[in-house]
Amino acid sequence: MSSDADKMPSVSFDSLADFCLKHRCFQSPSLFHGVLTGQLCGQERLPREQWLVLFAQLLGEQTRLTPEDEKLALDLMDATLQQLVAGHLEFEPLLPDELYEVEERFSGLVKWIQGFLKSLKATGIKEKKLTAEAHEGLQDLEKIVEMGDAAPAATEDNEKDLTQLTEFVRLVAMMIYLEMHPGQPQVENPEKGSSLH
Repeated sequence: MSSDADKMPSVSFDSLADFCLKHRCFQSPSLFHGVLTGQLCGQERLPREQWLVLFAQLLGEQTRLTPEDEKLALDLMDATLQQLVAGHLEFEPLLPDELYEVEERFSGLVKWIQGFLKSLKATGIKEKKLTAEAHEGLQDLEKIVEMGDAAPAATEDNEKDLTQLTEFVRLVAMMIYLEMHPGQPQVENPEKGSSLH
């Protein structure tokens, strides 16, 4: 299984940011990943063509995606889906890393949640049965979004808060995925711990 992880396509925050700049798109890479994760969680199966259409819409492009563009979009989809299915706490929201200021990382987290919630609602998740715990998790995500641009200062305490918030968001996304896709591996496996690095 580690060999499967080694073969997993990888798209980093910075590579997606560079891609967006190349296409003169000023959306956050985190928003792209939030939208994708919401679709994967809310739909029984996300058609690849549907994701490519969504990806092009997020770019704001009037032209068709090139084969290279499509490869990046599908690599992102495949990597995200493999993480969600793996069940070993491998899923990670695509966010700015520690080289970015806390304010930028918090902003990326908010953008990720915005994309996730909007995308999840677009799949009709409200009409589907979720546990009270999952509903509560989604409500908590909405509260984080309401904090909006009240970005924390770059202090050690705020760094810890951001780490805890990111971990919470990660667990809510995995919980929603598992509830909507019963029979997948359980995520409550403490292996690999809660380390975000």
